[in-house]
Amino acid sequence: MLIYETRNMQGMPPLLFDEIVHKALSNDARREILLALSKKEKYLTELADELGKKPQTIDFHLSLLSEIGLVDSEWKEGKKYYSLKDKRILDFLRDRKPVPPGMRPKPPHELILEAISKLNKRLDGIERKIDGIRK
Repeated sequence: MLIYETRNMQGMPPLLFDEIVHKALSNDARREILLALSKKEKYLTELADELGKKPQTIDFHLSLLSEIGLVDSEWKEGKKYYSLKDKRILDFLRDRKPVPPGMRPKPPHELILEAISKLNKRLDGIERKIDGIRK
């Protein structure tokens, strides 16, 4: 299985690596990049033009995909070409299998609301301790 083989190369615990892969594949730009590379290897500007995005954006996403082992790169004739490391990842992308909600990045406002909720719980605990000391 692709995830298992890639995980072994990365030396990460299974659940951590699976979470990283799911988060990486939950991003539309990264999914588009992988699908674009399914046809043939491409260099940065070629991918950016095909996907209608800035080269800096594509470079950022390619770096992440390379880091987790889904994309390879090779210098040819002065250009860095990118290719899929294992085309079996395309089954996941083409089938449009859903990424579990717990593994999708949360929007900033949800993160702030969660942080406030946790802070309120901690403050309530501190108040109870102080009230216990006063008695």
